Amino acid sequence: MTMLTVVMAENSPDDARIIRDHLNRFLADQHEEGHLVHYPDGEAVASGLAGDADLVLLDIDMPRLNGLDAARRLRERGVDAPLCFMTNYGSLAPEGYAVEAMGFLVKPVSYRAFASIMERARVASAYRRPRLTEFKQGKQAIFVDAGEILYIETERKHVVIHTKRGALPCSETMKIIEGKLDGHPFFRIHNAYLANLAFVQTITPTDVVVGGTSLPVSKHRRRRFLDTLARYMGSAL
Repeated sequence: MTMLTVVMAENSPDDARIIRDHLNRFLADQHEEGHLVHYPDGEAVASGLAGDADLVLLDIDMPRLNGLDAARRLRERGVDAPLCFMTNYGSLAPEGYAVEAMGFLVKPVSYRAFASIMERARVASAYRRPRLTEFKQGKQAIFVDAGEILYIETERKHVVIHTKRGALPCSETMKIIEGKLDGHPFFRIHNAYLANLAFVQTITPTDVVVGGTSLPVSKHRRRRFLDTLARYMGSAL
């Protein structure tokens, strides 16, 4: 049995209670276990631990930070959990596409509409969860799809994970990160760089272009890097 997690940003106690009741009913109907994490505003959810959620529900009209801006903040952090907006409006299609939202729920949210979104999120999570890797970012955690990581760099003990969505600061050492990514096509091309072989574009006598960025390759790692890359490219054909 899976454990479903729904993260919600909602400042209305009445609307929050409706969602809680809907989730309890859905879990009972599907014979599932799960829980709801409720944040009172968008600022709280944008900086919270939403990466491991099966569904993130965001009210559009909230103080401090509205749902759309909270969604953008989550995506910038690398959180790829399914998002769904809750609104009194009829459509949010352009804004929803920009943050890859699953859709929107019109308030007061009906159980039928909630159950439909929840079922879609549950199916999406079945494919999504095995790909995610957890990294520490200060006192919180971020969850990143290893397949979206271009390369990782460290400089003066500061580590940055460069993804297709942008750069994410990380508080773990390169050695720990390298261990977490064992089994994925990454190679330590330099003491300061861990590159994803899937995004290697060009190789020069001294550098390699990964995801559009030129990175140095250590002389003593170059031969093993080229051999590893050749094996990877051969297996990918």
